[in-house]
This record gives sequence, C-alpha cells and structure tokens, in this order.
Amino acid sequence: MNRIIFGMALAATAFNLGAAQPAPPIPPNWEPILTRPGALAKGSGHVQGFCVTSNAIYATLHDGLYKFDWYGHLLMHVSADKHQGDICYWNGKLYTAVCIPKDVPKRGRIDVWDENLKKIGTTEFVRSADGIACMDGVLYVGLGPARDPDKPFRGNYFGKFDVETLQPLCEPFLVDHGFDVTAGVQNIATDGERLYVNFYTPEEDYPCFFVFDKDFNVLQSHVFGWRHGLDLVGGGEPGAVRLIYALTINCWSQASKQKLDPAPSQNLFRYAELKDGKINDITRYISFRNEKKR
Repeated sequence: MNRIIFGMALAATAFNLGAAQPAPPIPPNWEPILTRPGALAKGSGHVQGFCVTSNAIYATLHDGLYKFDWYGHLLMHVSADKHQGDICYWNGKLYTAVCIPKDVPKRGRIDVWDENLKKIGTTEFVRSADGIACMDGVLYVGLGPARDPDKPFRGNYFGKFDVETLQPLCEPFLVDHGFDVTAGVQNIATDGERLYVNFYTPEEDYPCFFVFDKDFNVLQSHVFGWRHGLDLVGGGEPGAVRLIYALTINCWSQASKQKLDPAPSQNLFRYAELKDGKINDITRYISFRNEKKR
C-alpha cells in the first residue's frame, strides 16, 4: 500500500513538474540572427509571431509555420490556413492563434501542433484570434480589438482556454489599456507572473508594448515600434527581462511595382532588455574586419 501511495505521489509530482512554466532559453550569443535567403515562402508576408525553445525558433507567417535553429537555418516548414497569428510553446506542443479572413460564423481558432509541425488538434470560436501565450496551464488568447462607435478600436478582447481540452474557461472580456489599437494584439509572451503584450497601434510613437499582471492591470507601457513577433529569453540580471523580437525585411518590396524580381524576404531576430522601467535594444552588432587594399 505504501509503495502504491508513493508511486501515485511520484507520478503527481512528475505531472506537476511537466506542467511547470518553462524557463526561457538562453541564446548561444547576443548577435542578430538572419534567416537564409529563400527560407520564407514568397508572398507569405511578415512574421506574425514566434516562440523559442532551447533548440529551436518557431515562427508563424500568414500561411505557414517555420522551424529554425538558433543560427537562422530552416529546419522545417509547413503550409497552414490563413491567417496564422501568434504562436506559443507549452509542454512539448505548439499552439497557434488563427484568424479566418472570411465572413463565417466562427472566425477564430486555436490549432495545436507537435514539435515536428504536425497538426494534432484544433478548436473554433466566434471571435477572431490574434495573440497567444500559456501560463499555468491556461492559454491567454487575444480575441480581437473593441469596435465601440464612440472610441473606435479602443482596447482588446481576451479569453482564457484550458491548454489540454481547449475549452473556454470564461467569457471574452475587454481590456482597455488606455490607448487605441488598429488590428488588435500582435503577440503575447509570459514569464509565469506577467504578460508581455505587443499591440498594433495607429502610429509609431504610440505605446504598443505593455506589461500586465495576471488580472490585466497595466504595470508598464513602452513605445517600442511595430515588431513582428516577440518572446522571452533568459540571461538577464535579477530584475531585468530579456526579449527576442523579430522584424521581417523585404516583405513589402517596391520591386514588384517596378516589374523587378523582388529581394527574398528574411526574418531578422534581435534582442532587447526591459530594466528599470526602460526598454533598450541589446543586440551585439557583427563587426567586420578591415580589408587592406592590395
């Protein structure tokens, strides 16, 4: 009997450890990461979201999922329904927020993938989906901006879903963080205590990067420009939060208008640090040696 009880307790402990908030990975260095030309499918737009693990960077574009190593090499790519939004990682699985760009009864979806980008689950709901992150076994999902006639696009709806069953845990609720948005949430990341949310905003000088507590009270707000994706990484000093963020270059090339072959789109990943109420880029620039003329 004691052995049975001990075995049950050990199994419960193992389950709890498996569901613990994963520690953010520490990058191999702090240099920028540029994906190789041709890695991204043509016409796939910019990065919608991404998440990182110790051995991979997972990114979503409008119509596909990508898996890179920490040096920008493409490991895997699969096509997916438009419009793929943000992506998060939890306990060996990936979760994407999907917004269906059609006039259909259910415009939002959460898709579940394994680490080899094989789709293994899905759920649908009425509101469109944008940002997504998992904290304490709960998926926090952006469900589109508010459209109040008196305050257009003021604030954003959010929902909570069970990470295993994908069932909603509450009705969608509105978070008015004090500023206008244009297309809702771009990304959500979490350290298990706070939510780091990147919004689409009307202008570049609007605060778009917010830190919330678990009840969506605003703790910090920052003007950080429009970023195409973000997640947390380790390696910071106590009290500092480090982020990896993405930009997609050449995704809006003028070459097509001039009937030229556009340069291929590439993802550029950089680093930032949130410390003492300020956010700064901390990416190390690559230095090139000076070649002597012969």
